Amino acid sequence: LFDVTFYGNTLFEPLVLEAAFGSHSANASNGYELLETTVRDSLVISLLSLPGYFVTVFLIGRRTCVCRSIRSSSSSTRCGSASCFTCEQTPVYIQMQGFFCMSLLYIIIGLFWDFLSDIQWLLLVLYAGTFFFANYGPNTTTFLLPSVTYSEECRSTLNGISAAAGKVGALVGASVFEPAADMWGENVIMMCCGCVSLLAFVLTKVCLGRGGSCCR
Repeated sequence: LFDVTFYGNTLFEPLVLEAAFGSHSANASNGYELLETTVRDSLVISLLSLPGYFVTVFLIGRRTCVCRSIRSSSSSTRCGSASCFTCEQTPVYIQMQGFFCMSLLYIIIGLFWDFLSDIQWLLLVLYAGTFFFANYGPNTTTFLLPSVTYSEECRSTLNGISAAAGKVGALVGASVFEPAADMWGENVIMMCCGCVSLLAFVLTKVCLGRGGSCCR
């Protein structure tokens, strides 16, 4: 499911850039200028999304504390007490965060596509945000989860099946996005990506839980 949205959007990216900055082919006087403009705009999205990997590396395995009430300066409340709850940043939890934020951003872009097309910087930031949370999430954790999810007896086989399923998803996304956009419009594609990401969030929660082996 992740590869459907990720690889589909990688090829779909020029259409979003065209909506944000206008037609590159119309503004470019030659092929080299068109290539230079496309690379520049794609580089902006890559630079905004790349930190997602570093955030994952920084947070994974750590415990974060979220307080349910504002502490007073004289309070001796510490993490783990009744007024706080701790969240361990496991690969499963990070993947769920990534999918949830991706779905939220895709749905916002889909619902307000026409409005965002007139606010170029906001469309670019929101769209780059989908790649940021892809990197801070499933694009990193899908490489880690097989080693902690499958038992040793079936790890290699099921890891291969999982990788093959991802390639099928990539093929579907790369093949379907552009013709579907021509048929229904870019906003519908973004809404569909949001629904796919939300489904992946639910499946991660239901099937992986706390990351225990599913082969036992």
